[in-house]
Amino acid sequence: MILAGLAAAAAFANTLGNQPNLDDGWAVVQNPLVRSFDVAAMFREQVGFAAGATLAGPYRPLATFTHAINYALHGAAPAGYHLVNLALHVITTLLVWRLARLLLAVLAPARGKAGALGAALLFALHPVHVEAVAPLVGRGDLLAAAGGLGALLLALGWRERWWRLPVAVLLLAAAVLSKETAAVVPGLLALVAFTVPAAAGLGSAPGLARPGGRRALGTLALLALLLSAALLPYLLLRPGAAVSPEAARWFGSRPPSVVALTMTRALAEYLRLLVWPVELMTDFGYAARIPFTEQLGWPSALATLAWAGVAVAGLASLRRAPLAALGLLWALVSLAPVLNILPVGVLMAERFLYLGSVGFCLWVGQLPSALAERAARAGGAWPGRARWLPAASLLLLALLAARTVARNADWRDAVSLYEAELRHAPRDVTVNNNLAVAYLARGEASRSAERLAVALEVAPLYWRAHVNLGIARHRLGELTAARESFARAGQLAPAEGSPRYFDALVLVALGDREAALVELERAAALDRHDPRIPLEQGRLLLELGRTEEARQRLERALALDPRQGEARRLLAGMPPR
Repeated sequence: MILAGLAAAAAFANTLGNQPNLDDGWAVVQNPLVRSFDVAAMFREQVGFAAGATLAGPYRPLATFTHAINYALHGAAPAGYHLVNLALHVITTLLVWRLARLLLAVLAPARGKAGALGAALLFALHPVHVEAVAPLVGRGDLLAAAGGLGALLLALGWRERWWRLPVAVLLLAAAVLSKETAAVVPGLLALVAFTVPAAAGLGSAPGLARPGGRRALGTLALLALLLSAALLPYLLLRPGAAVSPEAARWFGSRPPSVVALTMTRALAEYLRLLVWPVELMTDFGYAARIPFTEQLGWPSALATLAWAGVAVAGLASLRRAPLAALGLLWALVSLAPVLNILPVGVLMAERFLYLGSVGFCLWVGQLPSALAERAARAGGAWPGRARWLPAASLLLLALLAARTVARNADWRDAVSLYEAELRHAPRDVTVNNNLAVAYLARGEASRSAERLAVALEVAPLYWRAHVNLGIARHRLGELTAARESFARAGQLAPAEGSPRYFDALVLVALGDREAALVELERAAALDRHDPRIPLEQGRLLLELGRTEEARQRLERALALDPRQGEARRLLAGMPPR
């Protein structure tokens, strides 16, 4: 157990120095809910409420709350966030070890220790987990998996202590409020009960044929129903509709046939990642690889055969090879919430496999011990061959660890991540736009403009790219062209405040402070959560000698972001009222 935890920590230790990137901005360090530490608002608002319609929908108040604690302690400095993520990965690895011990104690006690260690090590080192651990925003997946597995283990031991089931419900409720993917845990409980009934405290396998099976089925149904009560806080507290608005759905209003033909390929890709995690990418890369599919062609047909074959093999193995059945079916059950049966905002993402990989790791991780056990029973030539099993297992784990460490390095900053992603999605609008933003952060305005030219060639109506092109032109000293870009962005997105905020900065550079204040007032009316706007207003009003107005704006900036050092500094330098 300790070895598995150390392996998990060592494999992901190089994430501690990574900078925020991908969704870490709008969802974490720039999230008004995180900056203000308004706990009531965290439970009242969706994560993306201040980030535009396309990011609306996710409701993860407990994940947001943990980010807010990080922000209150050390601001946007990323190391603290990464440390918490790393600790959660270690905890989840230990829970995988515990679940493996529980299952093997029933199925194969002789290989319990070695098999559980193999399962936990495979989970600790698997490269597909990088997208859950490396970015700050992966916190939701980590909390959902840790809470979900903890709840599952407590529910499986319902006969041993009376309090385990109610605590399991509370823990699962917290997991679901961290991320919706934990809602599959009642289904995973049923899967364990059908594959390893004794591990679920059942006297026989659930079924309808025999009285004992019917009693077990009734008990399982009651357990699953009680555990499903953990979904109620999420359903009652979540604001708005039960699903994301159309603007935030990956498939928009496309017909169900397109969703099914496209997602069947995504499901097969998820299974490929478990077995062959060599080629890794973000959701943009998978979107470029799997376009919207309108007709059944050979890619969709082969993909359907692949995952359907896995499902059939899993069902066929329920009695004679329960761990194999668990390993084959776990991912299919756990991925159900993200297959766009209910609309979500991405086609597919590796982070969705964090909980979904557990069954695969439980089965494959104990295979070397099972093969060694079989070899010892067989005698003959097998024992000689079996001597190679430990070395082969260690080599495989070392290769997985090396791939994980290398992939962690891709996430060290936005430039490295998006440059890696550009190889998979060279014409993706968001990849080019976000890489341009990363280049701007490094002061490379010319390279930024090159990427934005690609983005706007593909999507000329993408208003964010027009804003970023305006910023690049401002940095390059092309002030008139910068104002044109901001004006175009304002036309495309009249309800957004950022085009006017950045236009105000150009007006300041042109020396027209009064006009800049007018633009900032318009920006503030459109975006009341961005602390940069009142901060800039306060700075300009101070320069114009309008002290009391400046004080009000700076206090507003500080209320929006209590760790806003510049606003605090300017207020400290002002004369008392």
